[in-house]
Amino acid sequence: MSLAPQTVHTSEHPLPKCDQVICSLYEGDFHLGLAALINSITRGGYRGLFWVGCRGILPPWTAKLHRRPDGLFEVGDALLGFENIDPARHFGQFKPEFLLRTIEQGIATQHIWYFDPDITVTCNWNFYEMWVRHGISICQEITMGTMPSNHPIRCAWMELARNAGWGEPKRIQERYFNSGCVGLDIQHRAFLQQWMAAVRLANDSGVKRDQFQKGNRSQIFFTVDQDTMNIATMYTDLPFSTIGPEGMGFIFGGFTMLHSVGSPKPWRKKFLTSALKGIPPNKFDKHFLTCLDGPTFPYSSGEIARKRIAINVANFIGRFYSKV
Repeated sequence: MSLAPQTVHTSEHPLPKCDQVICSLYEGDFHLGLAALINSITRGGYRGLFWVGCRGILPPWTAKLHRRPDGLFEVGDALLGFENIDPARHFGQFKPEFLLRTIEQGIATQHIWYFDPDITVTCNWNFYEMWVRHGISICQEITMGTMPSNHPIRCAWMELARNAGWGEPKRIQERYFNSGCVGLDIQHRAFLQQWMAAVRLANDSGVKRDQFQKGNRSQIFFTVDQDTMNIATMYTDLPFSTIGPEGMGFIFGGFTMLHSVGSPKPWRKKFLTSALKGIPPNKFDKHFLTCLDGPTFPYSSGEIARKRIAINVANFIGRFYSKV
């Protein structure tokens, strides 16, 4: 694995330290989702550090941000730093390693969170500060969200773990969780170590290091980052604080965040074309467009205006014609 600091953090600039650190990983046009994520969180009162791992060049919108002498960018009352990362494994498999590395480098000194760059936060940040004090913070998935302790796939995981010398699970788990958002106190870093061990368990079982998904859900490992995280929840004797699938907007009643897991992503969607096909804008699309007006500006003001006109027209069409 080749991992080197971005130019904004050369040896001239010591690594930052902050008691609250939010991590994310992105490549390609996911920088547009990252920008919306940052905007949504800073609007909620976040004053900590965003520490982002990326492949390739920095997002073009960073050119508009104020850059401090220490190499960090100012985003509202928060700070933003990047690390240029090119791991051999898929970013999904790399999540726990990146979080643990951020702790071990001394960047995160109290609490650390991970958010996928296709998430936007919908509540004040003080809720997340309260949430993480109660344990490792995760949300239940909607697809197979109820996964009984004797589910055949879970039983297969336990069989692999026994064969690897792990012994019996430390927690009876009846639910399956989404790996798009994880928060924890750095004292609970053992969860990240267990998650990394589960990733290696998957690799030893035939999952390639660069795979995000393998085959279909009938496979022991399918969505690798989530399956391995769920294994870690079974073999970690640490406190958890969990929210149901409403936590990511998968069902009605949520207030914490919206996770746009579908395709196309909001920044790729052609709203008018989709509406004419009977697919109107959804709540994920709509909230994404409300998160474009800074402190990051991933689009020009003209582009934002055109997108908002398009989504409003598409929403109007959807009142009369919809296949969903």
